[in-house]
Amino acid sequence: MTAKPKQDFFLFLVGGAFFAAGIFLFTNQVMVGSALRFSGSGFGGRTFGGGFGGGFSGVVAQGVGEGFGLLVLLLGIGVCLLFSGTYRRAGWFLVWASSAAVGVGVLHSLFISFRPTTLWSLATMVVMIAAGGGLMFRSLSSYAGEGSSRRTHADGLGASGDSSSSADDLAAAERELERLRRELERAGKR
Repeated sequence: MTAKPKQDFFLFLVGGAFFAAGIFLFTNQVMVGSALRFSGSGFGGRTFGGGFGGGFSGVVAQGVGEGFGLLVLLLGIGVCLLFSGTYRRAGWFLVWASSAAVGVGVLHSLFISFRPTTLWSLATMVVMIAAGGGLMFRSLSSYAGEGSSRRTHADGLGASGDSSSSADDLAAAERELERLRRELERAGKR
């Protein structure tokens, strides 16, 4: 397969547009929210008396803020160790571990659901993602062996796999260097 840079670039752009549009449409159907639990006298109960804010008084976010204080404290200790210059490995470990734990805790407190959609819409999204990815890979496929052949040539192996052509190239380069050295010597004597 021969490389056609202009056509391949255009094909890559078209594939990227299909892929991006499919991903956008797919993620547009995903709903993300925080997990809620009901407490007190139930949803709509009057826990604050007099009905002020009674519509939302029984709803509490579940998982948010539960146990994050210790993780943030460990993050602070890790940052302190990094800025003080002592125990840098322990500091980096505390920073990365507590950051990862906070991230997992936040993700754990979320619920992710797929909004109801028609089969046609879902099929269109999946086909756009797959076709875009296929077009992008197709545009790059003619360049797949190019890097390995360059490395092979740079390592001194010709297309046939032997080193005879590189030995000939080396001998020709040595002859050229010798010729240039003689010319410089003649120019220096003048």
